[in-house]
Amino acid sequence: MFNHIDQLEKREKLFLFVGTMFVILLIGFYGIYQPYQEVLLKLDKKISIKQLQIKEIRNLQVEYQSIQKQMDQAYKMLTRTGSLSPLTKIESLTSNIVSREKLNYIRPQPPQIQGDIRVDNLDIKLEKLSLEQVLQLLWQVESTKSQMQVKNFRLKQRFDNASELDLTMTVSVYSKSST
Repeated sequence: MFNHIDQLEKREKLFLFVGTMFVILLIGFYGIYQPYQEVLLKLDKKISIKQLQIKEIRNLQVEYQSIQKQMDQAYKMLTRTGSLSPLTKIESLTSNIVSREKLNYIRPQPPQIQGDIRVDNLDIKLEKLSLEQVLQLLWQVESTKSQMQVKNFRLKQRFDNASELDLTMTVSVYSKSST
């Protein structure tokens, strides 16, 4: 084979050399450089995706810590609640806002225990209330220090006096389970 190359003229050797170099450059470009650049682009995309995921994880971590603080505060509030029964709590809360005669009934439902939290549901009916009294009652029940929440709420205008309302609602009272 080298004998054949030696027999070629100078001009043919130059063409052969240039052609060989061109083929080597093509193989180098399409076989090595271009795949290398494609791999680098893919890795850059993966890096940017991972950086976005890290930002999202950090945001979730901050949100989790915030929620954890709220849970700790709520749990501390549950442990601070006194030894009053839920029925007594609701009765005293309503009697502070409306007179005892307007309280038609308070019916306790069976308590629910969710982990170490006890949920007592109470059905309450109040009659002949003004709109201001209803709002005050709702405000007191839903305040953060009461550890209560209105579950069902129905308000009806009285047929005998349009300025008075009848209120029926279910209130959940949260406390630390004693078990």
